[in-house]
Amino acid sequence: MKPTMALPALLFLVWGSMLVLADDKPTSLSDARAAVEANLRTAEGKAYDQQLGKEFPQKYLDTMKQCKQSAGNDLADFWMLIKLDKNGAVKEVLLSPATKMAACARETLLKSSFSPPPHAAYWVSIYMKLAH
Repeated sequence: MKPTMALPALLFLVWGSMLVLADDKPTSLSDARAAVEANLRTAEGKAYDQQLGKEFPQKYLDTMKQCKQSAGNDLADFWMLIKLDKNGAVKEVLLSPATKMAACARETLLKSSFSPPPHAAYWVSIYMKLAH
């Protein structure tokens, strides 16, 4: 390969790698919250939130019970901010605060999916208020 051709090819590979790495970067809590709020300002976002409110307990009540049992005394209320792809697969789960119960739930959620959201990279939030 001529040196003049190698440089553009190398730059293309580096640029492509940077795009992949940028997509893998964890989302900040503030950015995720802002995305949730923006989604809830739309009619389709409000409808999806209601649908998710019914779907989550149907699918994950048993998981949450198991996580509660395994969490010991770390039973503080918490938020889960969940990023879904266009098919509803869970791509990222942020916790606030990251309690033992929340961390347990995250492990299951990262292998799960929900109904397809209005668009890809869609953020939802679920507040877990625990009865002790």
